[in-house]
Amino acid sequence: MAGFLSQNQINKINSLSDTLHTTFARTITVYKNAKKTLIASTDNWNSLYRRTNTGSNTSVEYTTVSESFEARIYYVDMDKEFLSNEAGAQSGTQNKIILPDGSVKIVVTEAGYDYIREARRVEFDGTKFAIKSDGVPRGLTSNRFFTFVLTPIDE
Repeated sequence: MAGFLSQNQINKINSLSDTLHTTFARTITVYKNAKKTLIASTDNWNSLYRRTNTGSNTSVEYTTVSESFEARIYYVDMDKEFLSNEAGAQSGTQNKIILPDGSVKIVVTEAGYDYIREARRVEFDGTKFAIKSDGVPRGLTSNRFFTFVLTPIDE
């Protein structure tokens, strides 16, 4: 963008987009795969029966790995919106992607993107969601934000 926008204008645009994000962002919790921890051998472990003296039959402990981020949340209205690679390319095509009711798009910063791209689930408003897309970069002067599509998980 050199020549069209001055550095001051670029800084102002970035500042306004950051203000937009912080104003409308809500806290989401992102879960990665659980961390496996092997429990050290003890005198209570019976290798013949593969149990401890308390009846536990596993020597592996799972620890939840999660982190919270700020994200803007947009609820997808499938009556009005179909997903496609090209804007306005849906009329007359068969490449319409139908998402289940309750699907959302979230917009996160680069820190959130780095964590979410290796994650499995996202939770907010008491609902759990599965991540159904790779992060799509957004931004006027640079890739400052990333969009993910999430679908609800029935549990």
